[in-house]
Amino acid sequence: MGCSGLLILVLVLNVAHGLEVLDVDEKSVLNITAVLGEDMYLSCRYQGESQILSAEWQRRIGAKSKRLVGYLNGKPFSHEGFSNLQSLTNLTVQKKVRSVDVEGEYICEFTTEEFGIQGSVFVTVEARPDIQIQVNADTVNGTHYQSVSCSAIGGKPSPQISWLINNLPPSDDLFTVDMNNTLHSDRTSTLISTLSFPTHLQDEDSVTCVVRHPTLPNRTLTTARVQTYTKPNVTIKAEMIQQEGNDFWVVSCISSGGRPDTVMSLALSTTEDLHRENNTNSDVQELSVRFLVTEYEGHNVTCVFDHPKFTHTESRVLTLPTLFLSSAQLDSELGNDFPATEFLELQEGQSDAVISLKVTGNVPHYNVICKKDRGPLPDGVELVNRSLTVQGLVAHQHAGLYECVFSYQHLQATQQINVTVKPRVMQLVPPTIRVDLRTEDGRSVIECSAADAVPAANVSWLPAEGVSGDFWFNSTSHNGSHSVRGVLLLPACSPWELTAECVINHPAFEEPENRSITLPLCAPPDITLNASTEWKDGRMYTKVDCSVDSVAPTAAISWHVGNTDSNISYHTQREAQADGPVSARSSVHFLSSLYAGQNLTCTVKHPSLKAPEKRTIHIPVHKAPQLSVSVVRQQGSTLWLAVCDCRGEGVGTNLAWLLPENAKSQTSLHSEYEGHILKARLTYKFPLELHEGQNLTCLYQFEHGIKEQRTVHIPRYYISSVTILNHTTPLQSRYTDQPVTYRLSLHDNHHHQKILLRVEGNVPDYRLNCQRSDGSFAQMDGAAMILQDGGLYTCWASFYHHRATVSIHVEVMTEEEQFALVAMICVSSALAVFLILVVLLCVCCKRNSRTQYKVRHISTSIEFSILRVSPQIQIPPYPQCNCTQYVEGSKGDSFQTSWWNYFL
Repeated sequence: MGCSGLLILVLVLNVAHGLEVLDVDEKSVLNITAVLGEDMYLSCRYQGESQILSAEWQRRIGAKSKRLVGYLNGKPFSHEGFSNLQSLTNLTVQKKVRSVDVEGEYICEFTTEEFGIQGSVFVTVEARPDIQIQVNADTVNGTHYQSVSCSAIGGKPSPQISWLINNLPPSDDLFTVDMNNTLHSDRTSTLISTLSFPTHLQDEDSVTCVVRHPTLPNRTLTTARVQTYTKPNVTIKAEMIQQEGNDFWVVSCISSGGRPDTVMSLALSTTEDLHRENNTNSDVQELSVRFLVTEYEGHNVTCVFDHPKFTHTESRVLTLPTLFLSSAQLDSELGNDFPATEFLELQEGQSDAVISLKVTGNVPHYNVICKKDRGPLPDGVELVNRSLTVQGLVAHQHAGLYECVFSYQHLQATQQINVTVKPRVMQLVPPTIRVDLRTEDGRSVIECSAADAVPAANVSWLPAEGVSGDFWFNSTSHNGSHSVRGVLLLPACSPWELTAECVINHPAFEEPENRSITLPLCAPPDITLNASTEWKDGRMYTKVDCSVDSVAPTAAISWHVGNTDSNISYHTQREAQADGPVSARSSVHFLSSLYAGQNLTCTVKHPSLKAPEKRTIHIPVHKAPQLSVSVVRQQGSTLWLAVCDCRGEGVGTNLAWLLPENAKSQTSLHSEYEGHILKARLTYKFPLELHEGQNLTCLYQFEHGIKEQRTVHIPRYYISSVTILNHTTPLQSRYTDQPVTYRLSLHDNHHHQKILLRVEGNVPDYRLNCQRSDGSFAQMDGAAMILQDGGLYTCWASFYHHRATVSIHVEVMTEEEQFALVAMICVSSALAVFLILVVLLCVCCKRNSRTQYKVRHISTSIEFSILRVSPQIQIPPYPQCNCTQYVEGSKGDSFQTSWWNYFL
């Protein structure tokens, strides 16, 4: 064949990148690249027609070649970690690239009886670098520096490293970059790039290392977090605290939001060494000093701050105030403008007189000591919250000279007040009578007042018969006049009229004054009952609202289920409107199945109702879901599928198959909602032999134990036998334990001869296959086997686990053998007939004509009984013997079967 064969050399690197195929001639060399640590695929295929004697991959080392993998003398071999070959013509191998030494030239060689052909591949190994980044810090001459090292370790060829600061290259005036490349003994290298910069000049909190390498599909970005300095906010503050009975100034230097920490110092205009406290909380620094308030009045305190972000030190100064306390000023609640001579006149009988004293100054607090006529304060006069208060009514003993001394540390101020009491003149003043009716908190409030009377009036109540109410009285005095108020609490309304009477007694009246008020009739409440349903997690819930709009008070609502007094939990909300009406809304929320078919009653109680009113709603019974079952055969699977469909409201997952104990559960449930209707499908996969001839039951479990089920029957199938429709001859006895083999003869050089088969059984369909004795399969045409050559055939029909088999021995005979066999049969048959006729003639000669007729009839019957070996045999009308018949084949073809087959 010469070099007519075609050699295809294929190199595959990295399975994830696919397969690259190149057509090359004998002298071409492919240059390819492998990645260290990954798989390398070499594929070389021979597509010629010559017989291959040997095929192998070789590696050329200098002037020599080393065999790696291939076929030699028909046997495969493999060295140096190469995988086994696929075939003699397809030298596809795989090898893990574990070192750079794999690099070199590889030769694919095929040797045939006529020639040898080669193809070369040169493999270059690249190593993917390992990228690491590290941040270091150092202080040089008081300046803080940071250096970020980006290492690309073990790369081949050497990688490229660059830097990005906020997506821009670093500037040369601020950053310095050093490169260090180290070559290793395994021909890989490590490149280290170091980026250095002063921390206080760098405002970005991250730097990015960019690595480029042929083994990386894209550039690799590695980001490192670096320290940054932030300018702090600095301030100074002073606050006064009290500790162990003494007042102290606490002056604090505060730095917040800075990074790194701010260096702070505190200076006081004194030579005394004070104790300082440092406190750091989160990003706030605080330097504090504490000293007595009285010792450092008017002193300056300075805070000095130093930070790398400051161009120079910054300072904050605070001057401590000088304390003072001046004379008090008189401030009376009487409303009169008293002169600075500090004289005060009170009215006899005046109640709860209060004289407030105030001091001008900046002291944090002060003490007050008051005396009357250089003695203690009289009974009924107390110092409350730095004010003089007369408890009760002002009397003559409250007159005199009051002296109050205010003091703080070394500071002191004095206030003198000369109080006189003006006697009062008794004059009768009749009260102003007023009766009001209002509604509060669902009750009627009747208020009867006798105001501005001298002396105070007497107020009492006469409630209506049979009605009990709460009442109370209070009195107030102002400028010698008195007011008395009586309050009566009654229901807001009533089904009948109620009248309350207020009685007022006073010396100015000749007889008591009466005032009466009638409560209005209550309007009946408006009761509304609403029901709604909702679905949640496949269950139906019912919500019933009972709303009552009425006048105050709010109606009382309760719930009952059925004809019993059983209660149900509920939630009630109350709402009062600005115009007086109130609303009560009570709701119950429950699972509908709990009270299905029962009545739910809302009972309302209200003062306007003579008897409680009820509203009732009926809870409907939940409809049963629609349940259906079926069994289907799965295409492309040996398992059958039982399907249980359930459609209804809130079907949920209460579906289950009732299976025997030996059944392995392979069920799955799928459900979906169409509005509030849930469609659920429960499937069960099973092999046919497990449940053949049995019933499968799907059960739906309702709540409270109610069940619904459907049953489907699994048919019982069988295949009794496979019958040959062509005429055959059994070679073995039907009564032995061995299977029967049927013999069939066919003509040589007749194409597409068929054996017709029929499967006996009740299976809906089946698979029919025939196999030769050498294991190869015969061609099938439906239920017929197409014959190509003789031999032993085994045909079987299968339906899942059912199977029936028949064996057929096919003989191939030439036309000469057929003719000789037919001729022997014809001659033998003719001799037999001739002898029978001779016997019949002899018998006929000895009997009468009637007997001769009988003998002729018997001989004819005998002749036909001898020749009726097969229903298809046709006797020719001529003496010549053409003793062959045709057995019908397929599509117009036929094959001959000799009579000899029928006699064997």
